[in-house]
Amino acid sequence: MAGTVNNFLQRHPFLRRAVLAVIVFFCFRAAKLEFAAMQLYQEVIRWPLVQASIKSSAVSNSAYSWSGKRNRYCPMLEYSYSLKGREYIGYNGVFDFVCWPDATDFVARHQPGTLVKIAYDPTNPSVTIIPDAVRDPGYPWGDIGGGIIFSLILLADFLGGRKASSNGTTTE
Repeated sequence: MAGTVNNFLQRHPFLRRAVLAVIVFFCFRAAKLEFAAMQLYQEVIRWPLVQASIKSSAVSNSAYSWSGKRNRYCPMLEYSYSLKGREYIGYNGVFDFVCWPDATDFVARHQPGTLVKIAYDPTNPSVTIIPDAVRDPGYPWGDIGGGIIFSLILLADFLGGRKASSNGTTTE
């Protein structure tokens, strides 16, 4: 099977280059999303904190994530808190748990009636997050490195095709 795919891609340089270009695009697109997540993380960790009371907690299955991964099991929490004499109800929907045990363990520690510190957006106090649930997304160097490597492979493919064409050995 692998030999058949290699032969097909060798005979069709346009398709080979298109596949490489798509890989390069997605590597750099993922890096852009990771940079945005990193900036948002830096902003959220500076938000002021307030005490909240958990009203309900459960684990839900979600197929949506900023990273595009499937089958996420996310804790869904509802809590109440007050700021400057006003009562708020918040929902913590900003999670990116990779596996079921993480989400289940988090919910087990945050049962109804539990007090928890939440961070709120000072410009819009109804936007909140539980800081313990936020993870630093890290740096997107792996995706940037992959994008650079595949860009170099694509460039070498173009230059190799032109060099072979100019020698009269291959026409593309």
